[in-house]
Amino acid sequence: MDTANDIRIRLAEKAFSELEKSLNNVRVQRRKELVKKVQELKSEIQIIKYSYMPFGELAEYETTVKISQSANGILEAIASAERDFHYLTSRYWLEYLRFLPSLLKRGEIQKAYEAIRYFSGEIISVTQLSENLWLCNVDCGFKMDVVTNSEVFRSGRYAVVSYLPPRQFGNVVSEGMFVDASLDRKGELDHQEILSIKDKLGEVEAMVLSILQS
Repeated sequence: MDTANDIRIRLAEKAFSELEKSLNNVRVQRRKELVKKVQELKSEIQIIKYSYMPFGELAEYETTVKISQSANGILEAIASAERDFHYLTSRYWLEYLRFLPSLLKRGEIQKAYEAIRYFSGEIISVTQLSENLWLCNVDCGFKMDVVTNSEVFRSGRYAVVSYLPPRQFGNVVSEGMFVDASLDRKGELDHQEILSIKDKLGEVEAMVLSILQS
């Protein structure tokens, strides 16, 4: 298996470089200690990258599990921090590492859009930010804020959100991007559900590749 070029593993590498920056700005006790843990874990991703193991086996490999469990421990340590952009960015990348085993269990993937998570939920409120921007609060079983330039996303509608690194729009932060698809339920999409809406994921594909190149 070409683990060296797998998008999920490349995103995990990206996670470490982003965490070294964002975690330094999270307002929490023992911050330096947490950053040091991330730096110590960073070399572990290279073991995974050049393992060339089948993805199902790699998901259960001790190094993958170690990264996942360590990321979860850091997530718990910052849970009480102020919910600002730095916190949300750190949380995103720590969650990516935490869920790396389940992402690898998708097996060999063909497209970058398959390397991230998606959630379905109900839009419970919409606030107009400017002439062409709206802030939607989405209930996916947990609350997520999504900024959109499309006015079709209204309260009461179910929508699919691609879970992407946070982006700032003035004083608000968007935690994902809407996909032009809907499932009448709340929760995470499985791999087959993601593939079922693949014709709607061109913009997500471009976004994921852009993240890797930034």
